[in-house]
This record gives sequence, C-alpha cells and structure tokens, in this order.
Amino acid sequence: MLPENYAERVYAAVLGKCIGVRLGAPVEAESWTYERIRAVYGEKIHGYLRPYRVFGADDDINGPAYFFQVLEEKDDPQLLDFAHAWVDFVREGKGFFWWGGVGKSTSHTSYHLIRSGAPLPLKREDLRGLKGEDESVGGQIFVDFLGLALPGQDERAAELGGRLAAVAHFDDGVSGGRFMAAANAAAFTSRCVEEIVLRALRTIPKDGDYARVTNAVLEFYHAHPERWQDCRAMLEKDWGYDRYSGVCPMIPNAGVCVMALLYSGGDLNRGVEIATLAGWDTDCNAGNVGSILGAFGGLDPIDACYREPFHDTAILSGVSGEINQCDLPSLAKRIARRGYELLSQSVPEELRAEEGLHFDFELPGSTHGMQVSNPFVLQLSNSTAQSYRGKRSLQVVFNRLQKGMETRLFFKTFYTRAEFEDGRYSPVFSPRVYPGQTLSMRLLMEKWGGTEPLRMRPYVRTAFEHQDYEGENFFLENGCWTEINFRIPEVGGGIIEEAGLRVFSDSVNTGEASRDLGRFFVDEIRVTGKAEYRLDFAQSHVELGNLTPFAHNRGQWTLEDSAIHALCEECAQSFTGAYHTADLTLSCRSTPLAGGACLLVRGMGTLRHVLAGLTAPGKAGIWLGGPEGYRSLAEADFDWKAGQPYQLKAVARGAKTELFIDGQKIAEAEVPYTHGMYGLALPGVGEAIFEDFRVGK
Repeated sequence: MLPENYAERVYAAVLGKCIGVRLGAPVEAESWTYERIRAVYGEKIHGYLRPYRVFGADDDINGPAYFFQVLEEKDDPQLLDFAHAWVDFVREGKGFFWWGGVGKSTSHTSYHLIRSGAPLPLKREDLRGLKGEDESVGGQIFVDFLGLALPGQDERAAELGGRLAAVAHFDDGVSGGRFMAAANAAAFTSRCVEEIVLRALRTIPKDGDYARVTNAVLEFYHAHPERWQDCRAMLEKDWGYDRYSGVCPMIPNAGVCVMALLYSGGDLNRGVEIATLAGWDTDCNAGNVGSILGAFGGLDPIDACYREPFHDTAILSGVSGEINQCDLPSLAKRIARRGYELLSQSVPEELRAEEGLHFDFELPGSTHGMQVSNPFVLQLSNSTAQSYRGKRSLQVVFNRLQKGMETRLFFKTFYTRAEFEDGRYSPVFSPRVYPGQTLSMRLLMEKWGGTEPLRMRPYVRTAFEHQDYEGENFFLENGCWTEINFRIPEVGGGIIEEAGLRVFSDSVNTGEASRDLGRFFVDEIRVTGKAEYRLDFAQSHVELGNLTPFAHNRGQWTLEDSAIHALCEECAQSFTGAYHTADLTLSCRSTPLAGGACLLVRGMGTLRHVLAGLTAPGKAGIWLGGPEGYRSLAEADFDWKAGQPYQLKAVARGAKTELFIDGQKIAEAEVPYTHGMYGLALPGVGEAIFEDFRVGK
C-alpha cells in the first residue's frame, strides 16, 4: 500500500529538492571553501543566502524534472532510454547540464558521444581524459524523482537510478545514482533517517568507496552525535577532495549528504542548512538531502522562509519552453499519479490527468504560482475555508481597497531575461497560454465592507509591450460560486506573459469604513482548448541567444524585419508550443535558399520529432527524426526553386500528419507520436527564410 498523504509528501520532496538547490547555489563555486563559508555565515544559517527575484535554472532541478518523463513513458526504462533522453531533452551546448568541454565534463562528453552515434552503453575508455569525473557527484543529482515514484521499492528505484547514472558515470558514480534513488523511495516507509541510509546502503556494492564513506559517517555519528562540524572535519581528513580527481568527486560529497541526513534529525530545514554550510558541491548535496527529507517528513516542517519565495514555480532549461516553467504542485501530482500506476493501484480522482493547464490548490499550502501585483491590498493564501471541489482553494483577502486603486491576481505564462539576476543554464520559454484558448475559474465572494460591489475583469498581458487584452466586467454575489470563462483573443502577434483577473474598487471613499474589505476564493483555474494565433516575428526579441518564443537547437537563427533567417551546417530545429499539443494545424511562408525548409510537428525532443516540408533538392515530404537521424515516411517529387517563397502547412491529427504546399496536398504519413511541440526546421545543411507563422488557422 502507498503511504498516507503520499502526494503531499511527494510535493514536500519536490519542494525540498528545489529549496536545497537554491540555498546551496550561491556558495557552490570552488572559491567558496568550507572555511570561507564559516567565516562569512558562521555555523548556523536560516534562510536563503541571496534574495533572488526568480531563481534561475539549475542542472540539479533540470535533470530530475525532465528525466522523470522517461519513467512516465515507460514502466521499466532501460539505460538506452535514459541515454537517448540525455540528448532528446537538451539543446546542443545550451542549458540543462554543465557544458564544461569534451574531456572535462562527463555530461558534455557523454552528450557528444551519444549524439555522434557511439555504441551504447558507453565504455569507460570512451570517457578517457576525464580524470575521475566519471565518478563525480553528477551521478546522483538527477535521480531523485525516480525514487519518489517508487515509494518503498528501494531496489527497483536503485536499479532505475543506476541506469540513469550509468549514461555518463561508472563505479561509485553509478552507486550514487542507486543510493539516492533508493533513499528517496525508502523515505516514505522508514521510521527514522538512519533507517533510510541503511536501506539505501543495501542497494550498492559493499566493497566500493561509496559504501565505505557511508559506513564511516554512520560510525562517527554514533560516537559523536552532537556536532556535525566534527564529522565534517573527519571527512576532510579521510575522504577529502585531495584524495580524488575530477571537479566534483562523488565520495566526499556523498559523505556530506549522509552526514547532513543523520545530523538533521529528520528536519528538512536543518538538513539543507548543514549540507550548504559543509561546503564542496553545496547545491547538489543540499538538493539531494532536501528531496529525501521532504519525502520523509512531509510539508509541515518546511519553514515559510524557504517555501514561499519559490511561488510554487521552478525554472528549467530543457528543450521545451513550456516545461521550463515548472508548476511544482502539478509536477508533484504527476509523480504521485505515476506512483499509483507503477504499483497497479487505482489513481485517486484528484490526481488524474486533465486536459491543459489546471490549478486546483488541493495540495496543502499550494498556490500554483499565483501572484498579486499589489500585496499591500491583496494577500493570497491556500485555504480550507471554502472550496468548489475538493478541500482547498486559493483565498484572496482584499484589505481597504479604494477607488482608483487597481490591482491584479495573475500567474506567469512566459518569462523574460530581465526577470532573472543571472542567465545560468540559459533558460528559454514558450507561453503556457495562447489566443483561442479559454481561461476559466470558479470564484466565491465574502465582502464585509465598501459601498459598491467589487468589479473584476479577466485579462491577459503581452510580454515586452505589456499590453492588456481584457474580457467583460463581472461582479460576484456573496456566498455562491460563480464560473468565469474568458476566450483569449488575438494579441497582435505578441507573446502572452501573464493571465488572470484585474480587480477594481468602485466604492466611494467617505472614510475608513467605506473602503472595500473582504475576501474571495478562487478554485479550479483551467486553460483549455486549441491555440489559434499568429506570431509576428517583428515582435520577437533576442533572449539568451534565442528568438522568442522559440528554443533553438543548432544553427543560427536571426531576425530580419518580420522574418526569421535560419542557417546551419547540419540539421537544426526551433521549438515552441506546449509539449502535449495534440491535434494541430501549422503554417508558415518559407523561402528556401539552400537545402530545404520544413515545419516541425510532434516535437518530443531534439531527436524525436516530425518534419514536413521541402526536405531535399527536388523533394518534399514528411520525415521522422530518431536516435539514428532522419528517415523518410512519405516523399514526393517537388521541383522547388531556391529563393522562391512557398506556403507550407502541416496538419497533425492523431497519428496522421499531412503536408500541403501552396494549398496542394503533397504527402501524408502515419507517425508514432500523437502530441508534441511544434516549430521550424532545416532538414540538413542549408539556409531559409520563415515568415507569417500561424497555428490553428
């Protein structure tokens, strides 16, 4: 049986992973030695070390979130599946993991070898020159969420964690993947933290350094349970960086993780603080510790100073600009849902998958990233006082709101570079909301003061121009739930960056008592339906080397007035749209200059996608991408001319894709994917111009 409050504990683990990474990130650099951390911060910390407005992408969060999708697709993914995902979810040379150079970074080296078609699994000699990096901490930082989906199944979780680690690591590097995945699984059914450690220890080789350092920390903890600092000194003396090669050796950092778990006493806050103060690879270690202790202790122990700054959102930097805006409660529900499925148990109603974006606020404390523009007059919180369905909703208190004081309740649907302090890992974004879709929600009002009803209006706002597009005014009656539906209009070819409600006071201000006072509840926020829109490339911006709202993989993509000019020495793709886009019509005017020009549909990743268009000189058709490269599914003779524009249209319905050129049907084919991102592509060495990009029209 699954443990009580399983979904809540998964949510706590996801939060714990993110909290640990954010806490440790400012002092992860090699120049932040243990001694310097102590000199600056002392022996105790509580709260983040840097006040990020939005914490940027980090490899420690990218990997767990994206690689969990492999387990969503397959019940028992093999090493080959993880190896292909190593490339599929990643834009070459951009984001996701450390691109430290072939021969220096195991992630970079493995990517290069897999992408180049090296036989899998990779052999140790394939990674020659890495000087120990193949037994680095990287082996354990991506596996957490695999264990969360296998509660109590230590060995099964260890097997999957080991397979993922083995994509780019060997020996103790693989032991780290096994240990951390098993520890996350064991955390749900263990009585104490030491039991978690002992259970995870049973899943790794007894004669390796990983087992030895774990036992050394256990023995020291039993003899000296008071001060973790003394244990850290033992690790420095007997297991320090000076004994290992590589940038981030596994064994010293494994010792810190075990130390932080044991000395935390099961307290997530204390565990991530110890892992950060202990130095070495601080964000990796604190992230691993935070996930395990979240699964063990649940939500209640997590302090608000660590939880609230996330706004329930993690930023990722994989190939999907939509997934890169990761809603943490929704991710936790996906993991928990998979946990039920893998145990062949009935999935609870509240965890079942639904179409489109859905915020239900059912996980305790969850806000799904909802924000207010003026927190002085609007304060939001998760509440059990009212709910439309389930037990919880979002409570919004309005406190002495007065005429002329407008404020907004909204969620982000797109981010710009200006919102981040740094551009680490180069996150890029596609909107989560589009014209043609419907924004709906349920609201209930409790108004206590003011001379007039509170007036509200649904809206979306565009990025860069900050132009609002609004629905009709509405007023809520006290005490009853009201459904609001807003079909999102065309936004002039721009990009929607936020969606929500504008809130207005019409009360006449004759004194304190006349100001609007009360609260309203929001539940069941959804964005559903098909996108129908056009992109005006003239409104695109260059953000972290990409043209918004695309994620480029290979090639050079530049703006020329209202067109995109693409050039590549090998095939190149540019992705946008929601990852789970189903039936789709996509069109664009394309001018091939050399080599062809294509639309991209059913984009599951940089390896797995479908191209439809001008595929080769004298040819047009539909190509399927895969680990071995492109293969033709349907092709016809088509005497296209370089420099001449063609109107390309792809229609994807279920498993069938059709290609039209200048209104004429050219080809159709059955494809293995029924959803995916979409965009533009060059099928090989070539150059092309793209204009008038439209979806659903």
